[in-house]
Order: sequence, then C-alpha cells, then structure tokens
Amino acid sequence: MRTDDLSRLIIFVGLVVLGGLFFFGFLLFALVFIAIAIVLFLGFYAYIRLKLWWRKRHPPKELESPEDYL
Repeated sequence: MRTDDLSRLIIFVGLVVLGGLFFFGFLLFALVFIAIAIVLFLGFYAYIRLKLWWRKRHPPKELESPEDYL
C-alpha cells in the first residue's frame, strides 16, 4: 500500500507541475504578445504623428516656372 500511495503522490505532483507549466506558459505567451502589440501600436502611432507633423511643417512646393523643375 505504501508504494501505491507514493506513486499516486508522484503522479499528482507531476500533473500539478505540468498544469503550472501550461498555465504560466500561456500567461507568459499572452504577456509577450500584449507587449509586442503595444510596442507596434505605439510605433505606428508615432510614425503617423511624425508623418503628419512633417507634412504640416514642409508643405509640397508649388512649381510655377520652368527653373522650378530643374
């Protein structure tokens, strides 16, 4: 009976460890995914803001005479 209880305890501990690894693995994956999404969103937002600022500060030049085309 002693070895049967010991084997059940080992199986239980193994399942708990495996479940913890799955849980924290998915949690870690979710955190990394959210962090990457935030960085990409902030980068895209900064790119759009910089592009709009650049257009406002440097409007397109109006070409009027032939020397403007050279």
